[in-house]
Amino acid sequence: MYWRIVVKLVEAKVYGFGKWIDQEFNFESDYQVIFGSNEAGKTTLLNFIKSILFGFASARGDNKYQQYKPKNSSNYGGELTFEAKDKSHWTVKRVDGKGNGEVTLFHDGQVVPDTLMGQIVGNFTKDDFENTHIFDDQSILSIYSLDENKLETEIMSIGAVGSKDWLKAADNLNSDAENIYRPRGQKQPLVVKLKRRDKLLEEKAEIENQQTAYQRVKDQLSLVNRDFDDNERLLKQADEAEDSLRNLDKKWSRYEQFQKNKHPNESSIQISNDDWEEVLKANQELSTLKETQTTNKVSELNNVEKNILKNYNANKSQLDYIRNQKFELQNLQFHRDDMNSKLLKVDTQVDQLFKNHPQLAEDMLPLTSGELDQLTPQTNSEVNIPLIICAVAIVLAFVTSNPLRFLFIVVAALSVFWYWYQKKNLAAKNNLANYAFLKQKGYENLSRETIINLQETVIALDNFHTSQRGLVDGIKSIEVDLNKWRKILLQLNVLDESYKSDKYNEQIEKYFAELDQIKAKADLAQQNQAVTQEMADNKTQHLAELKTKIEQILAKYKIVNLNSFVQIHTQQVENVRAVNQFKQDKDFLGSDLAQLQKYPDRETLSNELSAAVAKKNELSDKNNQLSRQMGSLKEQMQQIFDNTQYQRIVSELAQNQEDILENYDEWLAEKLASDWIKEMLNIATENRYPKMIQKATQYFALLTDNNYVKIDFNDKDIMITSADKNLFDVHELSKATTIQLYLSLRLAFVTEISDLIKLPILIDDAFVDFDISRTENVFKLIQEISKSNQVIYVTANEPKVPIDHILELQGGEEIAEAYN
Repeated sequence: MYWRIVVKLVEAKVYGFGKWIDQEFNFESDYQVIFGSNEAGKTTLLNFIKSILFGFASARGDNKYQQYKPKNSSNYGGELTFEAKDKSHWTVKRVDGKGNGEVTLFHDGQVVPDTLMGQIVGNFTKDDFENTHIFDDQSILSIYSLDENKLETEIMSIGAVGSKDWLKAADNLNSDAENIYRPRGQKQPLVVKLKRRDKLLEEKAEIENQQTAYQRVKDQLSLVNRDFDDNERLLKQADEAEDSLRNLDKKWSRYEQFQKNKHPNESSIQISNDDWEEVLKANQELSTLKETQTTNKVSELNNVEKNILKNYNANKSQLDYIRNQKFELQNLQFHRDDMNSKLLKVDTQVDQLFKNHPQLAEDMLPLTSGELDQLTPQTNSEVNIPLIICAVAIVLAFVTSNPLRFLFIVVAALSVFWYWYQKKNLAAKNNLANYAFLKQKGYENLSRETIINLQETVIALDNFHTSQRGLVDGIKSIEVDLNKWRKILLQLNVLDESYKSDKYNEQIEKYFAELDQIKAKADLAQQNQAVTQEMADNKTQHLAELKTKIEQILAKYKIVNLNSFVQIHTQQVENVRAVNQFKQDKDFLGSDLAQLQKYPDRETLSNELSAAVAKKNELSDKNNQLSRQMGSLKEQMQQIFDNTQYQRIVSELAQNQEDILENYDEWLAEKLASDWIKEMLNIATENRYPKMIQKATQYFALLTDNNYVKIDFNDKDIMITSADKNLFDVHELSKATTIQLYLSLRLAFVTEISDLIKLPILIDDAFVDFDISRTENVFKLIQEISKSNQVIYVTANEPKVPIDHILELQGGEEIAEAYN
């Protein structure tokens, strides 16, 4: 939908960035001058624009000092609004998040894919933007510190994004190459080694030319060498002849065996393999059957087993019932064991009660509620009621007249009698010996309080006794049933009288397992009798069939008996073996067979081998003689002159050649790499260079008041032409003029690539060292460039531009003031 968007920055909204929090800034579409004192936030605002477009600085390394996270706000980020040619608005919003921040792109208020950011910033990275569109005092002042070569590289690098590093790399490679070799150099390694080679060749030729005697001996040595080579060739042939004859001698025994097996003894009768296998198999079966016993007895039942089987047959229904009901017996035993376990647990609890309550007795029974009421003592309030009535009656007797006084006196007397009667009953009640039920229920000689406190424990004890009685009764009932089972098992001989354990189920399992074995054994014995007779009949029939088969095969070959048949087959096998051995010997001898057939006997071969050995020894002796002669001639050559010096020169020449080749390879690689980088940069930028140089020339003329009118580039140099036609190399210019040249080239490059990317040019007070005239020229150039590229310029000096292009920052607030 969108190919390339031409936009201009019109508004910035800061959520939080450095000192700016919740601020809005409006920008002119051509150029905007931001004026303010130091620390007013000018540079912060430019960094805000760069960060929203290309991302926040990371918190790693030195980049953490380039972050502008606000100290008084949690919001980090903001918005930039751009206006396109069609008057639509594009808003780039970036807030704190993973990586370089979370970015959102809006078109006329609607969210669009953030991939469309590429249509605004192109393929530019943050580094590309900083190297092309941002001008600050740091980049300008760095020009002052460059030497001539670095300055030329810096200026020539303008024209292709990232080419500065490539040009530096090319210069480094060329410098490394020149450190190895220069055409007019003296100290470079390759130059030194080439000169040394010339000197060594001269020394070698001088030594060789001065030694005529050496040459004569050398010629003699060549003749001896030739004789030695001829003799060496004959010696090799003699050695090969000896090896060949020794090989024939080693194979002679196999050759004799080959001759022997040439004509094996052949029989007229040829027994087939099938007939031989049939006879052999039938004879083996015949021998095996004769040796095998025809009876296959199975052990008979003994008397005990017979009695057990007889008992089962007599009591089959009862024993089968026992087998089917053995799980019922197992359940009885399980319930009895479970009750015993529970009884043991109750006994333990009873013992614990007696341990915790020493006053507790085995025969104690719980008291009824009525009995407990009798033991409950009468309160003093009840006893004192008669006394209170008596006191009241006496008082009333004194204060009333005679008829009533007499009545109150009677009441007082009755109250006294009542009190005496209660006291008497209380004394009788407090005497525990008067309660017969305490003795009956086992509380004799215990205090009233102890008896009352023990009631819960006695109730628990009584419950335990009830449980014990129930469990004991259950166990006795099961024991009765188990005894009934024992009697039945004894009657049926499943148990005997000596078995005292009550684990009847195990004994039943054992009895029936033994019974099953006896029954199986009896069945097998019954079956075996019939099988044995059948086997005997089959054996007799099979023996007759085997004899008939053997006789038929012998009759086929007209052979009288089996021994003759075996002898004939053995001879037949031997003949086959001899034929096979003949073939193997022939294959082993191979091509040597023809050579062996030339010799009538082994003695002839041995004589020829001895002659070959003698000839080889003769040639070997001659070889040793020639070798000694060669050694003598070499010794004479060494005596004619000192060969050490000559050999040293030859060795040094060889090493010198290796060093030259190594240095040449290294020099060639560095040189070719440097030339390739420069060639590629020239190709990459040749379409834009002419237009860029034309614009740079215009800008440079404007900045220098037309003192310089032309800029020329070649592969290595930059030449500047002045108004009076004088040529200057770049390093011949003043520093200020060099910066003007650098500025012209960079701005020309930015305007030239505006078809690829059209972002604001950001200038951060980069010309503080310019005089008034140069500064005014800079503003003229900014106004010229702003016709095609938006420029945002920040400065601490009061600018002389129209008021509508000035944005003044004071104390962190945006204020537009009029300038006259």
